[in-house]
Amino acid sequence: MVSLIFLLHFSYSTFVEHDPLKERLYELGYPTEGYIFTNATVRWADGHLTIFQGAYVEDYPITAEQAYEIVRNYLADYNQKLKQYDMKIEPKKESLAEKEENNNLYWVFEVYIHKGSTEIFAGFAYVNRKTGTVKMKGLLD
Repeated sequence: MVSLIFLLHFSYSTFVEHDPLKERLYELGYPTEGYIFTNATVRWADGHLTIFQGAYVEDYPITAEQAYEIVRNYLADYNQKLKQYDMKIEPKKESLAEKEENNNLYWVFEVYIHKGSTEIFAGFAYVNRKTGTVKMKGLLD
């Protein structure tokens, strides 16, 4: 019986794909598919938002996956420079968060510098959910 449970757990963990962004979106209150409408806000499964304020509709089209790729592209120049030192800088998918600052909504990722198996916290990458622009807070700001 124990062998069967171990085998089922091993096969599940080996063959089932875990997407850290989707898991994090679910933790933040987004549905796994479709959308959820609460408090005049539509939360779509991919992470984009639509907010209704009376007759005014505001759309925040940048999805979580797009935000992650935007940050990776933004960090590409840094990674070119760090390559000679066998280092790279990357956002951590599991750290996805939402922030509101100065009436703007952002996706936020923790950013780490990697060298071998060492990981050093370098700050935060903020991606504007409406425009896709990036701002860094931390070592690269």
